[in-house]
Amino acid sequence: MTQHNLDDYDALRESFDWSDVFDEADWDAPERLNVAHETVDRYADDRGRVALYWAGTDGERETVSFWELAERSNRFANVLSELVDAGDRVFSYMPRVPEHYVALVGTLKTGAVWGSINERFGPDGIAYRLDDCDAKVVVTTADNRDTVARALEDVPSVDHVVVVSDDGTGIRRGDVSYHAAMADASREFEVAETSGDDDALLYYTSGTTGPAKGVLHEQRWLGGVAATQRYAVDLQPGDIYWSTGDLGWLTGAINTLGAWFWGTSQFVYEGEFDPETWADLLDEYPISVLFSVPTAYRMLREHDELLDDVSLDLRHALSIGEPLSAGVVEWGEETLDVTIHDTYGQTETGNMIVNNYPAMDVRPGSMGKPLPGIEAAVVDPDTGERLPPGETGEIAQRGDYPCFFAGYWEQPAKTEECFVGDWYLSGDLGYVDEDGYFWFEGRADDVILSSGYRIGPFEVESSLGEHEAVAEAAVVPKPHPERGNVVKAYLVLSEGYEPSADLEADVKDHVKSELAAHEYPREVEFVDELPKTVTGKIRRTELRDRTGDAGEE
Repeated sequence: MTQHNLDDYDALRESFDWSDVFDEADWDAPERLNVAHETVDRYADDRGRVALYWAGTDGERETVSFWELAERSNRFANVLSELVDAGDRVFSYMPRVPEHYVALVGTLKTGAVWGSINERFGPDGIAYRLDDCDAKVVVTTADNRDTVARALEDVPSVDHVVVVSDDGTGIRRGDVSYHAAMADASREFEVAETSGDDDALLYYTSGTTGPAKGVLHEQRWLGGVAATQRYAVDLQPGDIYWSTGDLGWLTGAINTLGAWFWGTSQFVYEGEFDPETWADLLDEYPISVLFSVPTAYRMLREHDELLDDVSLDLRHALSIGEPLSAGVVEWGEETLDVTIHDTYGQTETGNMIVNNYPAMDVRPGSMGKPLPGIEAAVVDPDTGERLPPGETGEIAQRGDYPCFFAGYWEQPAKTEECFVGDWYLSGDLGYVDEDGYFWFEGRADDVILSSGYRIGPFEVESSLGEHEAVAEAAVVPKPHPERGNVVKAYLVLSEGYEPSADLEADVKDHVKSELAAHEYPREVEFVDELPKTVTGKIRRTELRDRTGDAGEE
């Protein structure tokens, strides 16, 4: 029988202290705290310890030890320290390649603030994020350089672009060549003496009104992440951990740096989800812990014949982004021979704060129970009153835990709006059952959850409105059997335009190329007018009522 890191949930929750996590990691939680040092440099003396197994889309393979990662990130830190000061914002826009992980660690070593933008975003989405926080440096690849150039046309703060290019293609005048600069840089670097209160990470999250907000996390964030990787992800010596999340989302940074805090080897595949490729990789590498999104598990289930001849080494699997159906959980037990454990968190919470734990009974469809050290509840969003079991309210949390966000970037009023009393309101509706399990009921606002992505209607509607044929736009979620939800757009056309399949395709392509590939409307309906309140506000509730049901999973 497997011995889990958390074998008695109630006992640990009763006795838990954050210092317990650091004690188990043989770490004294020093006052001076730098995430890069604690996740990589602590293991650099063990040259045989693997930090990263990497598989490229063209068949390339690379294995990077902690020693090699420490040395490469030192070189990058030396390159970057000539371009930025501590506290400056450095953003990446690149695929899952080893250089991306080197840039992450190297940036943190300098004391600069790391941010990342997923490749699904187009020039508009990139430009807003970089301009909002006055970013100084962008790290990208040759293939992405033209997209970055378009974004930077309206971003005066960016002084330098670092381009990863083996052969020099894609590098423009004034750019910093990653490979040339790294070759000349020293392998020695003195890591910045940051404290737990110093800024570390800045990731953007979509909301219901206005553009995306920058969510700021401090160096102390690492303590909360370490706890989740210990107790929910249940990392064990010898594990190879495949978290499929991209560094362009905070989940990718959580699982990458959280795994490395415990000295765990991480597997990374460069490409996007493909059932056949994933089956081959699970056969090639002895992955013991898999962390993905419900959409990936649902699509694997649709093609589970690909797993018939695969030698699986899984002992644990997890999911995040939206609730798992009972059917997917049952499939996991039958086909993967593991129970897929649902987890819950947000960019603001900085971590998975409600989880199903390996030694705890899983109730399919439930989010699980709060992480030890975190107080969570379902409350009345108007009063902050804790609601009794079975009553639907807003999922909330409070308390001084390390991974909670420091605030929205330069938006103190928006930060304050998230609270009622000392409860942080998640915007998610749910209830708690008699045994303390949390259950997700839906969003309290108009944010759309699709394939694990959080999509704010404002940005999508704004992008649609930039198309010359669109006079007005409103987007809502439409239930979908594989993706959970997809974006559906209701469009009022400008004078002189008529509905057509070609126009629908053109509008979709516009959003996909200018804003983000994951945010474009997969379904478009042309209407004569949008339902509105007497004050002119779009009645999205009425539009959601038109979308129908997804059917059984």
